[in-house]
Amino acid sequence: MHRPDPTISEVLAPADERDAHSTQLTMGAALERAARKWGEREAVVYRHQPSVGDVSWTYAELDALAVRLAAALVETGYRPGERIAVWGPNHPEWILLEYAIAKAGLVIVALNPLYRQSELEFVLQDSACAGIFHADTIGAHVPSETIEQVRADTPALRHVHSFSSIWTDLLRHSPEKLAPIDIDPARTFMIQYTSGTTGVPKAVRLSHQAITTTGRNSYRRWGLDEHSRVCPGFPLFHVGGSGNSVPGACLNGATLLPLHIFKPTITLDILERERCTSFIGVPTMLIAMLEDPTVAHRDFAAMESIIVGGAPVTRDLLHRCQSVFGADVINCYGQTETCGVTATTRFEDSVEKKTETSGKPLVGVSISIRDDAGKPVPLGEVGQLFYKGPGAMTGYGNDEDGQAPDVDAWIASGDLARMDAAGFIAIAGRKKEMIIRGGENLSPVEIETYMKEHEAIGDVSVIAVPDAKYGEVACAVVRLLPGHRPSGDAIRQWCSERISRWKVPEYVEFVEDFPMTPSGKIQKFILQETMTERLGLAAHAINENKDAKA
Repeated sequence: MHRPDPTISEVLAPADERDAHSTQLTMGAALERAARKWGEREAVVYRHQPSVGDVSWTYAELDALAVRLAAALVETGYRPGERIAVWGPNHPEWILLEYAIAKAGLVIVALNPLYRQSELEFVLQDSACAGIFHADTIGAHVPSETIEQVRADTPALRHVHSFSSIWTDLLRHSPEKLAPIDIDPARTFMIQYTSGTTGVPKAVRLSHQAITTTGRNSYRRWGLDEHSRVCPGFPLFHVGGSGNSVPGACLNGATLLPLHIFKPTITLDILERERCTSFIGVPTMLIAMLEDPTVAHRDFAAMESIIVGGAPVTRDLLHRCQSVFGADVINCYGQTETCGVTATTRFEDSVEKKTETSGKPLVGVSISIRDDAGKPVPLGEVGQLFYKGPGAMTGYGNDEDGQAPDVDAWIASGDLARMDAAGFIAIAGRKKEMIIRGGENLSPVEIETYMKEHEAIGDVSVIAVPDAKYGEVACAVVRLLPGHRPSGDAIRQWCSERISRWKVPEYVEFVEDFPMTPSGKIQKFILQETMTERLGLAAHAINENKDAKA
């Protein structure tokens, strides 16, 4: 890597590495390539999951099915560029649809399976979907009933299909061949909604080549190839699932063993019985598996690596994973807007780098840490992280402007970070989640990282709550480990012995569980509302929630 000024926080994309440039591949072409190269290798495997039937497709079988389903979509009347929503948990049909929609020149709209009527109506209207595929059931919920309730208000929606109708209707009568369709890899293929931790859906458009390039490069950086059996914990509607692991496995010949729905014991069954070499997920998933009563009696001899995203990795969590799973742990950082991965550590990095940073930018990616005026800050200082690279989104919203995306444009992440002299990135938290205590900026991530070292704390989330004197102060919401019952004052005293007094949370509150997104992230905006009410504080005092829901 090279930089224009060795004193400022800006790392430029390397120009001499083989993966620095875009794949120029569509998702459909990527699967066809994989079928030619690794045709008899297992591509997608579902076993040991009572909630979904056993499935094992080789790359050749998956490609043939995707071609037939794409031909059926075209015969049904879908036209290139139209949007098709997919609504359900991680069924095998989800992955099949992703490839078929790509081959038919359509755009896939990934829907959160927990959506209810108003949310579904908004997204279908916003994306102008021409069709929707839905799971027959989502828990006790019957999706078809909700779809019927919103159809009158979604005039663009012409077709409704269940996942089971793929087999009983579409594939049973589909043509054997698909007529050639001209698809530009630079155009939008996937629309993801970033409702995540803010609760307000925002459409993010991702192109074929952005997804395939980032998937290829991240899997290669993690050492995942045709010998790998990868269990991804992210849901498929999340960019970490359909936008990274599905293309990443395909471009590198790995076998994918998705979770229908994350459950600790079942996930451990899959890792053990399928001799998985890698697991990809968030810290909350790892903590849940490590606390599972069956974990101590299992054989994880095949496990080689654990890739963690979504939150920092503490030293304790790293050591526990190494001890229990016998696998090395690496940490990565990314966003929906960058196809899931912006930076990642490597296996050879030190424990300090793996636990205190999110590594270096992915090959081909440029990172700049900037102040509020848009200028790069000095090394070691905190600023907003900006991204430029081959995984960049084509834009927000659903209106294509007819122009190719600007590959030289910088994307403002909304995340605060610092960069060291070696180019390692340390995330300090969301810009809108930064706690401003009497003019002093407090990083929730920094405080959480310290607190997770406490022997009694299973997990913790630090949020801002109103304060008459300082404007806002830190509140630590703690989930205790079984068998531990320290008081809030005892935890505050423990903190005061390790961190500066202004970083010690003013309040320590306890919960049995956190409000979570389906991808395993804590919903801080819900915690903030709950704790403000529990503590009897004025909600409007937090700078109108810092526009956290805007």
